[in-house]
Amino acid sequence: MLIFVQPQETATIAAGVTYLRIEGTCYWGIGCLFLLYGLYRAIKRPAMSLILTVISLGTRVALAYALAGPAGVRGIWISIPHRLASSRWRRAPILPAAPEHTVV
Repeated sequence: MLIFVQPQETATIAAGVTYLRIEGTCYWGIGCLFLLYGLYRAIKRPAMSLILTVISLGTRVALAYALAGPAGVRGIWISIPHRLASSRWRRAPILPAAPEHTVV
């Protein structure tokens, strides 16, 4: 934090530490979400990746708006990593069967 602010700015440092603690504890969920997006692209279902991205963004914005009043800035910070990867990818077919090639 001291790279970006002066040591005398204790309120800014305290806010930054709170933000980093919230985001740091939930960062594994964001990583899982990115893995899920990549998985859908890898199994040739990019539309599902796009849909999940739009839903995730919309949910984060709505949650930030809803939590900003009662929780203040912390509510906005909590809304950022809220979305965890779903288990829907387990039901998706990984790859279609490869066609058999004949050698002539």
